[in-house]
Amino acid sequence: MLSSVRSFTRRAARPLFCQQPKANVRRYTLAVFPKPCLVRPHCEKNRSVPTIFHRWHATSAPAPVYRTLAFYKFHSLPEEDLPAFREELLAQFGAFGAVGRIYISTEGINVQVSCPEPYLDEMQRYCERVIKPKLGGDLMDFNWSTDEPGRRAFRALHVRIRKQLVADGLDPASYDLKNRPSHLPPAAWHEKLETYKAQHGKEPILIDMRNHYESNIGYFDGAIRPDADTFRDSIKAMNEIVKDIPRDQEIFMYCTGGIRCSKAGAILQSASGFDTVHLVEGGITAYGRWIQEQKDKKSLFRGKNFTFDGRLGEPVTEEVFGQCHICGGPCNRYQNCVHSSCNLLMLCCDTCASRFLNTCGRPKCYDVVHDYKQSAQRFYNPDGPVLVNGVRAYIKEKSDRVVIGKQGEKCAEEHNRRIRAVEVLGEPGEILKEWVRLGRTLP
Repeated sequence: MLSSVRSFTRRAARPLFCQQPKANVRRYTLAVFPKPCLVRPHCEKNRSVPTIFHRWHATSAPAPVYRTLAFYKFHSLPEEDLPAFREELLAQFGAFGAVGRIYISTEGINVQVSCPEPYLDEMQRYCERVIKPKLGGDLMDFNWSTDEPGRRAFRALHVRIRKQLVADGLDPASYDLKNRPSHLPPAAWHEKLETYKAQHGKEPILIDMRNHYESNIGYFDGAIRPDADTFRDSIKAMNEIVKDIPRDQEIFMYCTGGIRCSKAGAILQSASGFDTVHLVEGGITAYGRWIQEQKDKKSLFRGKNFTFDGRLGEPVTEEVFGQCHICGGPCNRYQNCVHSSCNLLMLCCDTCASRFLNTCGRPKCYDVVHDYKQSAQRFYNPDGPVLVNGVRAYIKEKSDRVVIGKQGEKCAEEHNRRIRAVEVLGEPGEILKEWVRLGRTLP
C-alpha cells in the first residue's frame, strides 16, 4: 500500500506540519502514499491529506542541536545551469537536515541555514568538494551566528532562483562585481575605526547599508544610518552621501553578514571611482562573535543585530534603543503580528506580546486571534498546524503563540514587511488609546 516510509530527520523535502522533534516526545515517521487519500487525523473530523500522512511510533529521540550559519559568494553562474543546481542543493542540504534559505542567481550564491550539529562536518565537506569549484575555487568560511547552538532559526528549507542575490535597482552593466571592496577581519575593522580620528583628524565615513528597522535596534557608533526600506533605497542614499567625497578617501560600510556591502562596495569602486571601500568581513554577525571573545575591548557596535530568520535578532551588547509600538516602553524585540493577513513587523515587548496574544495590538487583529483560540482550542495541536473552518492555525513550538492563516478572516488592511508600524499603529502607545476610544477593556 505504501510506496515508502522514511524517518522525518532524513527526509530531504520538508513535509507539511513539519516540526522539530522534541526530547521524550514521540517522533514522526512519514508514510508516503502513491496518491491522495482520506485519513483520520487528530481532530474529530476526517480531512484530506494530499500525499503525506503522519503516523506515530513509541520511540523517543533527543531534540537535535542546530547551529545557524551563513555564507555567500559573488561569482558568475550560467543561467541554464541554475535549475539543476537548485535541485542538487535542495537534495543535499535536505539530506543534512538543514533548514533555511538558499538563493542562487547568475551573480552567485547566498546561503542562510540552520544545520544539526552531527551533519556540520559533512556539509562543510560538500561545500568544499562541490560548491567551491562551481564558484571559482574560492569560498568564505562559514559565518556562525553569535547565538549558542540550540534550536533552529528557520522552519523549512527553501532554495530559490533569483535575478539578483540582492536587488539594487541598477543596470548590472553599470558596475563590476569583480571589483571587490576591502574585506577587513573584525580585529582590523575595529582597530581602523577606533584609531581613524586620531590618525586623520576627522571622523570616518561609515555607512549602515541596512534597512531602517534594522538600524533602529543596533548600529556602529558614528554610522550614517539612511532611512531606507529596501536595499535599492540604501544604494540611492549611499550615492547621495558620497557624491561630494574625494575619490581617494576611504569609505567604510557594514551590514548583517556582508553580502549587501560586498555589492555596494563594488558599485562605489567600479561605478563611482572610489579607490578604497572597506567592509567588515562577515558583517555584524562576525564582529559580534569576535567582540564577545575580547575581554579587554569595548564593542563599537551597540545594541542588537537584526536577523532575517525566526530569531529576528541576536544581541551584541545589552543596550536597548527601540520602543515597544504598543506600550512605548524600551524594547528591541521584533515580531510579526500573528494574524497572518496582517503580518505587521513591529517592536513588541514580552509583556505586550503576552497580553495581546502576539498580535499588533489593534482590536481587530486581537479579536480574530482571541476568538479562534477560544472557540477552536481543541483543534490546536503543538505537533503541527491543522485546519479550522478552512483556516490554518497552530500553536508554535514551546509557546502559546497562535498563528491564523491567510485563508481565515482578513485584516482590515493588507500589511507586509514594507509597511512601517508607525503608519499603522501611530506613535508608540497610541494603539492603547484606540482601545479607550472604542470603550474596550484592555486584555
